[in-house]
Amino acid sequence: MGSKPIVEEKKIQETIKRIPTDTFTILDFIGVFKEVYPQDWKRLVHRFGLFGSKRRYTVTTYLSNRLDTYSQKTGSILLPLTRFKNSKKDYRRTTEEEKEVFGSPWIAVYRKKGKKEEASRTTVDT
Repeated sequence: MGSKPIVEEKKIQETIKRIPTDTFTILDFIGVFKEVYPQDWKRLVHRFGLFGSKRRYTVTTYLSNRLDTYSQKTGSILLPLTRFKNSKKDYRRTTEEEKEVFGSPWIAVYRKKGKKEEASRTTVDT
């Protein structure tokens, strides 16, 4: 059996649901996550650090990877993210402000499933 993730999937889902727009970036996700789960945010920052803290794998990297993985799951409330190396369709250039806190010139744009996709998704009851 695998190890328990640092941030539970239900917290990821709840954060996504609280984002008021249908599309969002990791920076939008972090803004909501910090408000809803401040203790978890502090724990993540302590463990991974923020961009600019001379770490290669930061809290932003961790949460971006979790969102990417979550988007690929059956039953996700997100459309699957296309990997950057395969296509830039799910990415956009960062603004100067975003680049200062994110670092990369490209940022993923996550998309919530619409009502049509929600109705057709497969859910597994446990």
